[in-house]
This record gives sequence, structure tokens and C-alpha cells, in this order.
Amino acid sequence: MIKAGWAGAALILMSASAAHAETRMFSYDPISPDAKRLTGAGVTILFNQGLLGGGRPIKVLATGVPAEARLKDGRQKDLGPGGLGGIEGVDTDVMLYEVDASAAQGKIYVRAFCPGSTRLWLSFSTIVVRRDLRIQAFGDDPKAAGKARLCGTLDFSYRGEWRLPKGRAPDPMQDWTDNPQHPDTSN
Repeated sequence: MIKAGWAGAALILMSASAAHAETRMFSYDPISPDAKRLTGAGVTILFNQGLLGGGRPIKVLATGVPAEARLKDGRQKDLGPGGLGGIEGVDTDVMLYEVDASAAQGKIYVRAFCPGSTRLWLSFSTIVVRRDLRIQAFGDDPKAAGKARLCGTLDFSYRGEWRLPKGRAPDPMQDWTDNPQHPDTSN
């Protein structure tokens, strides 16, 4: 009886967390050679943040050019035997997502981050305000079917948060906070 009560409470808490997820955007400046080479001016991450902290990334946006990669849940087994743990020198306590190559500029991200690959996975360290970010890029290995390879380790320093417009979808190519013609008077 007590177990059922705890399970019910956990379900209520999880559904409340999902219902109160907040969409946020953080921008990051590149600091590692791979991050500078692959992203130029850095990245902006659009993510959902639940009540319990860390965020779930939805999109990776190039900060300097209009390019976005939409993300979907990644599966460790798609990386080959052992998943992330089977690839030497990579972070394993991370969130794994796959770039949707059929959406937006997904194919461009696959070609840029992992030349020769047809699929791209990105692992993310915890997304938290004022904390640096590490993204590791993995592509399917054209020389070893069923295995992924590490294509780059991208380290970024936290730059800031975008203030999202109320009541409409965010457009990362528009700067909402510094528009003198349309100042935000909602705060």
C-alpha cells in the first residue's frame, strides 16, 4: 500500500514537472579548437527546463549564421557495442541526442561535424545557467558498420541567456532584447 502511494506521488511530481517545463535559450562562445573550427561564433541551445534543474535540448543553433539542427532522443545502442562506454576517451554521464537529418539544416550539421557520416549524435553536459557546456559529436563510421566514431569535442563558455518573446515561438535570428523600434515593455 505504501509503495503504491509513493508511485502515485512520483507520477504526480513527474507530470507536474513536465507541465511546468520552461523553454529557454542559452548562448555559448567556443573555447576548444574543435568548437572554434566547427561552430565559428559559437552555438545557441534551445531547451526545455523542468522544475528539477538541467535542460533537455531541442535545437542547436549556429550563433553567427541562420542554421539549426533539430534534436531527437538518441539511443546508446545505435553507437555500437557499449554505447558511449564503448568509445574510448568520451564522456559517459551525459545526455545523448541525434540530429534529425531530415529537418531544417540537419544534413549540413552531419556533413560539417562528421564528414563521411550519414548520422550525427551529440552528447551534452548538463545545461545550467552560467555553466560552461561540452558537446561531443559522434558519427556513424563509414569504415566500421554498426559503430560510431568521435568526430569532435566542443567546449564552450557560457555567454548568456536570450529573453524569449511571450506568446510566440522563439526566433534566434532576431534579437528581442536590443530592438530600439520595439522595446520589450512587458517586464
